[in-house]
Amino acid sequence: MNRQKIMYAVQVATVALVVAAVVQELSKPEEQRTWHGRSLGLVPYDFRWPTLERFKEAMWNPYDRRVLTPMPLGIGWTINFFSLLDNLGFISRKDTSEEAFLLPGKKMKEILRP
Repeated sequence: MNRQKIMYAVQVATVALVVAAVVQELSKPEEQRTWHGRSLGLVPYDFRWPTLERFKEAMWNPYDRRVLTPMPLGIGWTINFFSLLDNLGFISRKDTSEEAFLLPGKKMKEILRP
């Protein structure tokens, strides 16, 4: 299977999942629509207006051990970079206090240095 066919299959699957999610939400009474959940019971979706807090929770969450977390907007998964860096040994979960985020330690400064 060539690359174009694979990309086309991924696009068709994505559109099908989005359509399934929208149909799922529209089949509920209006007061019960949340616009987030799982399409076909498998793939997470979130069509609510995005917030900085949801992006942070999905993409930099020291309290969630999963590397792949639900997208804060759209369908599918995104990377929790804190868990990824923790799993790779660049940072440690012991440094999860607010102070540690606001005042990064020596190792974090080395990682972030250009």
